[in-house]
Amino acid sequence: MVLAGVVTLGLVTFYLNSQIMWTDASTQVLAQRDATALFELMRHDAQEAAKAEVVPVSGDSLNHLVIFYDRKNIETHRFFFEPADSFVHYGDSTSTDQGPVVPTKVERFHLSADPALGMVSIDTLRMRSTSGQRVTLSTAIGLYNQ
Repeated sequence: MVLAGVVTLGLVTFYLNSQIMWTDASTQVLAQRDATALFELMRHDAQEAAKAEVVPVSGDSLNHLVIFYDRKNIETHRFFFEPADSFVHYGDSTSTDQGPVVPTKVERFHLSADPALGMVSIDTLRMRSTSGQRVTLSTAIGLYNQ
């Protein structure tokens, strides 16, 4: 009886640990998927842009906003970190804020622009999954409409 109890306890412990690992991995994958969706939307808007301007969020040097302009120097789109809800928001020339791009909380949205190369770099996009896992990514996007 004691041996059966020890084996059962071991199996239950193994099962519970594997479930916790599966949940953590699943939420991390969802955060990575949201980061990719954000990158794809930014890439789409950047490819149509002629110019980009990166500005620090008011009172926050770690997070930025990026504004894309067309050839006539008219704003077309913007992406910005909103400290009130910790999401990256999206706006266009008709509306300042159309809400969060993805439903995953963002800890850091740090960008830079190189006008000479026509590039916008997302130096750090750090997201936190619902289970607390951090996902950090970076990429560079070319402005093709210069």
